[in-house]
Amino acid sequence: MSIRESVFINEQQIPAENEFDANDPRSVHFVIYASINKVVQQEERDADSGRVMRPRKSETRSVPIGTVRIVPFPHAPHPVKGGRYLADELVNLEELDSDTKKALERAEHGGKDRKTSLHDGEEVYMKLGRLAVLKEFRGRGIAGQLIRRGLEWMRQHPRYFSPSVKERGFEALGIDPERDARMMPKWRGLFCVHAQVSAIGAWKRAGFVVDEEMGRWWEEGIEHVGMFCRVDVRA
Repeated sequence: MSIRESVFINEQQIPAENEFDANDPRSVHFVIYASINKVVQQEERDADSGRVMRPRKSETRSVPIGTVRIVPFPHAPHPVKGGRYLADELVNLEELDSDTKKALERAEHGGKDRKTSLHDGEEVYMKLGRLAVLKEFRGRGIAGQLIRRGLEWMRQHPRYFSPSVKERGFEALGIDPERDARMMPKWRGLFCVHAQVSAIGAWKRAGFVVDEEMGRWWEEGIEHVGMFCRVDVRA
């Protein structure tokens, strides 16, 4: 969390209460570390003889330098084109046209999400986000490492967020595992990210494609686009 505090709160001036949200406890978080050597005691020499009175000491520590998270479904409806969001709340609803308002209302009441060029409005997806790398470590491919690690981990654990009815213990509630397992949504390898415009390049290099139909919107005053990627998942 210290990385996100440094990048989003201190650098980008996002309020702390908006940065850390209800999705954090239900997400899988990835953190990359770097070994940093730091001098903890400077060398001291005798002023007359030049003899070392106290040697220099240093220590190596593992320091977190980058992070990303995977948020499982379900998700809120896709952001609306031109929408302005603070703490995930749409704050300019009255500025939107009537069709957009109706589509948003349907999605919020359990209906299909709006269809975009890369999402049919129904398929469940995993959402990557909160990608952050400390300023002094940028430009070294660390963001790409984090994204690829998240994609690969999820590919290897496709049922991590959707265990069977039996694993959930729902049988004790009288739920039929054969019948009701078919009703539970199954993830088929689709990822989505709400990418800051400045980070589009990093996501593209990891295989994500901009969803033009999703348009652009603002989260905490920062312009975003929607991007999708699909991986082959293990059975």
